[in-house]
Amino acid sequence: MPKILVIEDEFSLLENIVELLNTEGFEAVGAENGQIGLQKALQLLPDLIICDILMPGLDGHAVLSQIRNNASTALTPFIFLTAKGTTHDFRQGMNLGADDYIAKPFKQADLLTAIAVRLKKQTVFLQLQDRIVQLNQTNFFQEQFLETAADELREPITNIKIAIQMLRGIPTLEQQKKYLDLLETECTREIKLLNDLILLQKLAAHGRVPRLESLTLQKWAPIVLEPFYRRVKDRQQSLQVTISPYLPDLLSDRADLQYVLEELLDNACKYTAPKGKIILEIYRAPLQNPGGENGISGVMIAVSNEADLASEVIPKLFDQFYRVPGGDRWNQGSSGLGLTLVKKLVERLEGSIQVMSENGWTHFYLFLPALHRVS
Repeated sequence: MPKILVIEDEFSLLENIVELLNTEGFEAVGAENGQIGLQKALQLLPDLIICDILMPGLDGHAVLSQIRNNASTALTPFIFLTAKGTTHDFRQGMNLGADDYIAKPFKQADLLTAIAVRLKKQTVFLQLQDRIVQLNQTNFFQEQFLETAADELREPITNIKIAIQMLRGIPTLEQQKKYLDLLETECTREIKLLNDLILLQKLAAHGRVPRLESLTLQKWAPIVLEPFYRRVKDRQQSLQVTISPYLPDLLSDRADLQYVLEELLDNACKYTAPKGKIILEIYRAPLQNPGGENGISGVMIAVSNEADLASEVIPKLFDQFYRVPGGDRWNQGSSGLGLTLVKKLVERLEGSIQVMSENGWTHFYLFLPALHRVS
């Protein structure tokens, strides 16, 4: 309900206008002179002000001048209501920042029309102002993103350049292998970062259309897991996998789901010490919202590993370019975008993901509905 302040020293007219506005569904407040009207304007912050010009003490022009000079009321629509109707008076009011000028006597319909027009224009103006703020924020975050992405790209390129220079002056095969391995690691890291940046941009621009197909997880998951068995063996870790035989098929995007599972397992390997355990469980999820009409069945994918995460770290895990300080014990490197993309892909599949860390373990719980509409 729009709040309108009426400032008028003619008491009977003030009462009539306030009564009219209240009847029309506005919240109208009256003030019998300019000084009281100014105080109420600063206190109540109305959506619109109607003000007489000729008043004893603080006249309408003085009220408007102070209204416009106060940050909290500077943009409030202001309509002059007065018996003075000369061109000079009109220009003086407009120069001070008045939005409209209605001469007495007036018709109720004219006053209501003027109010409706000013309130509508104010709504459009505020919406435009909000949009400008949003665009400025978007531009700011895009600039930050590009700066961070450039820094992330620069590091592996620098390492590659150093490795090439070292290779030129190293005679032994053992030392050459060391720097060739570094080149391979940094090239892999650079390629992943570029791929993740492209994927993130496509998701932000809604330019990546999901390719839906029916997936039987009992058959699909072992194929995705195969390279991780070799990795955990090389690192003296253990990978325990439990896949329920009673899973519903998922209508999902194969590539998206593979990225999600690989990223979760990759993080588990990265942050688990030698001889540490990694556990993957895939099972039928309990019915979501079981008491409602729209209960959803689905699949729960739980990835757990022996590693502690500080409580202040968990809310940052899905932030762009965030890395757990000192967590990459294998110097595996990453794009810093993996979990950001995991969250976006899971949400696009209308799923959810949660993280918790307790008793020396970190757990990622991913829920995917069995049948759903992908946005």
